[in-house]
Parts: sequence; structure tokens; C-alpha cells
Amino acid sequence: MGIYYLSNKFAISVLVRNHRYTHYIKAKDLKDLGVCSVMADGPCSSEIQRRRVELVENCSKHLTRLLDVLFNVGAITEEDVSLVEGSAHGGERECMRALLDVLNGRGEESCRAFLYVLPYVQEETGFLGKLGQAEHIKKHKEILARQNCLVDYLTIRGQDGDEEECGCLTDITFSRQAGYAMPFQYRHEAAGVGDGFRSRGDEVGRQDQTCVFRDVYDNLLSSSVSGLNMLSGVAGSGKTTVVRRLVREWAAEPNSTKIFFSLSFRELNLITQEQSLEEVLSDHYSHLKPILRGLLTSNPAQVLLILDGLDEFCHPLNFENTPKCSDPERVQPIQAIVVNLIKGNLLPGVSIFLTSRPHAVSKVPPVLVSQFYSLLGFSVAQQKQYFEQNCSSPEAAAAVWASVSSHKPLLLMCHIPAFCWIVSTALHDGISCLYNDTVTPDVRSPNSSQRISKPVTVTEIYCCFVKSILLFHVQGRTVASHLTRLQHAPHVLCETQPVLKSLGAMAFTSLLERRFIFNSSDLSSFNLDSTKLSQAFLVETFKEDRASLTFEKGFHFVHTSVQEFLAALYYVFQSLSGSDPFAGLKTSTGHYLTLACKQMASAASKLSRPQHLFRRRIKKALHCGERHQSGHMDLFSRFVCGLLVPTTRSILNGFFPDEPRTQLLRCQPSLDRTPVFLLHLLQTQLRSTTLTPERQVNTCHCLYEAQDPGLSRRLQGWMKVLSQQTSDQSDVVNKDWSELAFLLQLSPDLQVLNLDAQGLNADGLCRLLPVLPLFSTVSVGQNPLGPEGAAVLSLALRSPDCCIQNLW
Repeated sequence: MGIYYLSNKFAISVLVRNHRYTHYIKAKDLKDLGVCSVMADGPCSSEIQRRRVELVENCSKHLTRLLDVLFNVGAITEEDVSLVEGSAHGGERECMRALLDVLNGRGEESCRAFLYVLPYVQEETGFLGKLGQAEHIKKHKEILARQNCLVDYLTIRGQDGDEEECGCLTDITFSRQAGYAMPFQYRHEAAGVGDGFRSRGDEVGRQDQTCVFRDVYDNLLSSSVSGLNMLSGVAGSGKTTVVRRLVREWAAEPNSTKIFFSLSFRELNLITQEQSLEEVLSDHYSHLKPILRGLLTSNPAQVLLILDGLDEFCHPLNFENTPKCSDPERVQPIQAIVVNLIKGNLLPGVSIFLTSRPHAVSKVPPVLVSQFYSLLGFSVAQQKQYFEQNCSSPEAAAAVWASVSSHKPLLLMCHIPAFCWIVSTALHDGISCLYNDTVTPDVRSPNSSQRISKPVTVTEIYCCFVKSILLFHVQGRTVASHLTRLQHAPHVLCETQPVLKSLGAMAFTSLLERRFIFNSSDLSSFNLDSTKLSQAFLVETFKEDRASLTFEKGFHFVHTSVQEFLAALYYVFQSLSGSDPFAGLKTSTGHYLTLACKQMASAASKLSRPQHLFRRRIKKALHCGERHQSGHMDLFSRFVCGLLVPTTRSILNGFFPDEPRTQLLRCQPSLDRTPVFLLHLLQTQLRSTTLTPERQVNTCHCLYEAQDPGLSRRLQGWMKVLSQQTSDQSDVVNKDWSELAFLLQLSPDLQVLNLDAQGLNADGLCRLLPVLPLFSTVSVGQNPLGPEGAAVLSLALRSPDCCIQNLW
């Protein structure tokens, strides 16, 4: 930009892409602008004082241009420019305040010159800003599109990382409602998987409505949408994938009026010093620095801020006592920035899309949530579609689907997209990985004497998953034939035992501490490094630490259930080896167990026989689930029970030690069956009156994983009750109502629960409480429920997810 004097007028001229744009100011309008003399207050200086707040708010971004123009027309001096620029330590707003003070001191004519040139400067910078903003946003879209590629953790089938471009992206089902209700506090988040697909035949009258990704995307990009939109989903349900899809869809949209910013709470955890919101965004999006302030202040309604992973945020959110801040330039702790954004103090009118696992949803007051989305996961049809798209052949997809659909616990877990990925990896190349290790030369031969064993439990699926990773992904697919690697599986598992044990020890320790993010020092303390084997189970993330000019490296397991399985694998390995799983592990304070504890454990070991120690440790593992009523140890308990079944452990033959069967399992009638003491322990736990109904249902899951031979027979008896084929109350006297709750949890198509005249008492009804709200019709007439039973029904009706429309 240039300032020129042409005869009787000044010209403000700017050259843009070889085109010159000029605004003329007549000299008579700036008459006598040798304004070194201070004049009395007049209308112009009064107007500046009256509009001071507005001018500071809206004109700070034009400060450089204003100083240039005012100096060239003689309204301010070089000393004035230096004085204004000397206030830069307080930000551009402070500089603008200094300029207004200088103008007021210079007098009426300087103020008149300022008010006269201001519109021209605003028009000129606005014109340049629009041209520059378009270029910067185009670059922003390109960068975000690269950063948010849809990638798989493992390049299992040799495809590119972009699933969408490969045509392998399966849609996912959401539910949508205004606001949210508090979730269950006393169960593992996986216990609610599949509940959202119940009773979906009648959407009318439901508080939530189902939708798909395109509905969520269109709603977020709507110009009328502002405030906080929240997305809740269990681990592996696809929250981060949804975020990546949102960003990529927006980046490919040429006419979108929204501007996306995407931050993860993992990245925000690395900010240790106080910063302003503008600094946080500048650090993450340095390519937007020239236009960032304008984007944040001119029209916040065009901004969509994505905050991914609230459950991973390590700072508490205090919505009551955090000081209010509306200035994006003000420095404050990172948690204060998050609170002020969510409350709408920072960037009023901005749209926020916040993702979280269910247990952390309650960190945000419900009154602040405008729209609440839940990730229901894959419907049954979407599960089948996923396997068809991700298996190597239609025959392999059919084999995997047949295996999954024939076992309800597996079908239920496959509502979670990540579990579908684990299943497709575990059953990679059809179901050949499920053969025992002593395979015949032709595993597919119908004349083979080798018995084909398909997985019937979740534990067996995870054993196959670990085995598949070790054989087909760490070792490389081209080294040997599929059959050869299966034959060498025991040797591979024996070689990788130390690393798997270390991974399991870290998984177990952090599970006790409810910690799911690790750093390099955590890996070092468990003698782990960034080997290919570790990377097969851990995801590595990077974040630049600008304060120390280094990169922070973080790790997390590919899925939390993989962490829980490896923790159980370590626990059972140590127990079978005669070692204490807790020995040498770090506590939450970072110190090893005290010497006194070790000495006590050693003394107890000397006084106990090996089989007693073994049983005591298994009992301790199950009691972990009892003590942690939050339910976060439920899957761990199930995996421990599953790994105690010899046939399940045989999938990982070569990893476990030579089992001291004569010592630990001396009373076992058959070495291939589940230990009798485990079934007895679980049955005792099931009859306990101290467990919550959710823990009792989890005990039934443990019995299923332990392959209790009597469980199937007892569940068949309950099926007769549900079908009203029997009304003999004595038929259910010896049955446990928790087993019925377990069965009902696995029956998503059942919408009517008829338990008339079945001898159901208040205690039995309480054990059914986790599943009662899931039915549209509940009939419990002619049962001795009493006032206690009425109280249980009241609890069910008050459940946030209650679907009951008819109660008889």
C-alpha cells in the first residue's frame, strides 16, 4: 500500500495481483493537517471516546495499516508510532488503546483524520483479507485432509490406509436427542453394547431418534447450529473415526461456510504452561496465523471446534469456580480455556463438537449440551457388511459371519466396530487360524483327523487375535506359507513370551490405576522399546512441545479391551508359573511394592501349598471386579476365567509354561475341562448378596467364558420360562435370576418380558434391574414382589434409558 499526494488530494493506493485499487481523499478534507497543535475537545474526539470499546474490539486487526496511513498524512509523528508499538507486550488491543490515547492527546484534527481514513483502511484490509483468507483456508483444508486419513492399525490385507477411497467404509448408527441423561455408574461400558438397538421398531415417542453419519455432518455444518454438540461412545465404537470423516468430508466440500479446528485432549494434556486460546490454536495451526485473529473475532459462528476424547483429559473441569474469560488473547490454564469454551464465554456463537466415552460424559453439566449423539455401533446388517468388505474373499466373509452369528456373546460384542476389526483379524484368511497347533499337512482336507475348533467365547477370539498378530503381521506375510507359520506357532509364541509378558505387566498395572495413556518412561520401566512386536499392540502418537523444541511421544493400546486381555494373560501366566502377579509392579505413586509387603507375601507362600496359592490368586482376580463397583475390571475378570480353560489356552500353545497339573489341578477329573474350583467360586459369587446386579450379570459372563457345562442347560430352562412353556415355580427354584438377566442381555430381539406367576420376588427382580428398562412391555403379575419389588420397578422406570411403555 502506498500514500501519494496528487495536486489537491491524497491517494491511498494498493496493488493486488497487478491491479491497483485507489481511494482519494481531498486535501480540503484534511485541511490544516499539520496537526502538531493540540486543539480543544470536539465532536470527533468525543466520538472516539464514546466508541472506544468498539474501536479496540474491531479495529485492532487494522492497527499496522492505520499507523502507516496516519503517519503518512501527518496525523501522528514517528515518536507516536514508536510509543504505540512499544505497547506490543500487551497484545494488539493494548496497542490500539495506546493509539487512541495518542490521538486524543494530538487533538481534534488528528481525531478527525483518524475517523475519515478508518473506513478506507477497513475496506482495503477487508478486500485483502478475503483474498488471503481464501488461500489460507484452502491450505488449511489440504493439511487437515492429510492429517485425518482413515487408517487401520494394521495393514492386514495390503490395502492403502484410506478405507473410504478403497470403498471399504461401513456406515455406523447414531442416536440423537436434545440434552442427555446421566449414564449408569456401576457397570463396564461394554455391558450396554447393543442396548440402543432394542425396541427400534417404534421410533415415535422415543426421546432419541436414530440417524447416520450424513445426518450428523449436515447438522454440524448448518448455519443455524451453535453451542455444544456431544458424541458419546464406548471404546472402539468409532468416535475418532467419525471425527476424521467429518474433517475429510469438510475438506472436500468447496462451498462450506464453516471453518474446522480439530484438537484432541491427548494433545491438550501436553500443554503444561498457561496459554491463550489464540496461542493454542496458533501452535496447532501455524499456517493460519495471519488470519487466525480475524477468524476468531469477526464471526465465531462460522467456526466448528472439534475436541476429541474428553475421557483422556487429565485436568479436572470446574464449571462453578473457573473465572469467566471472554478474551481469546488472555493467558490462562488449559482447563480454564476448555471450561470457558464449553460455557460459551470464549468465542460466543462458536459450534463445538465434543467426543467422550460414557463414563466421562457427566463431566459436562447437561444444561450446557445442545445436541447429544450416542454411537450405537454396527447394526446386525452393518456387521455383516463390514465382514464382506474387509475379508479377503466372499467365502472367508461367510465363514467369519457364520462363526460370529452362531454365538450370541460374539454377535453382541460385534456392535462395536473395533471388535469387528479384532474378529476379522483373529479369523484372518477364513478360520484356518483356529486349528490346533498340531495341524495335519492339509488343514482344509475333509479327511483330516484333526478336529476343527471354532471360537465360542470372547476369550478365544482374543487368543486368536494375538496369535494372528504374531504369525501374520509381526513375522511378515511373505516369509513362509500360511500352513508353515501355523506349524511354527508354538516356537514363535515361545520366542515372543518375554515381550508379551512385559506388555501384560504394563497393561495390568495401568488397568489397576485406570490409566490408558503411556509415555516412553512407562515403556522403559517395563523393559519395552519400540520394537515391531510392541508396535503391533501399541499405537504411537507424536506431539510437538514448542517450549522445549522437542517431540513428546505417547502410546496407547490399539483398543482398551486388548489392554484388558493382555493384563489377564499376564495374570494367568504368573499364577500358573507359581509367581505372584502383583510382585514388583508399580503402584499409582510410581514406587515399587514395599519390602514389608514382599516379605509378607513370601512368608505366606512358604506356608501355603502351590494349589492353594493358585486358587487364592484366581480368587483375588475375581474379587478385583467385586471391589471395583464401577465395572472397569469386568472384562479383565471374564478374560481370566476364559484363560483358565485348558482348551482356550491351547490356542496360545508355546506361550504358557509347562503347567504343573499334578500340583495345581490335582483334583481336576479331566485336564481338558474348566477347573472345578473356578466354577464353584463363580457359583458362590453368583449367590452373594453383596454384589450389585451388574456385577452378578458379569459373573454369568465369567461362567460363559469359563465354558460352564451346566450354563447352557440352565439357560434352556429359562427359555422355557420366557416362552411360557412352564408355569411350575419349582422349576426355577434352583435357578438364579442373574442368569436370566444374562440371557436377556443376549436377546436383543426380545421386546416383551412376561414373567407372570413365576415366583419372582423382590431380590430376583433386583437382579433383573440391569435389563428391565430395555423392554417395551414388562409383565410381572401374580408374583410375591411386595413393597421392595415396587421400589425396584420404580428404579427401572426412572432409568435414563427406560423403554417401558406397558407394565403389568
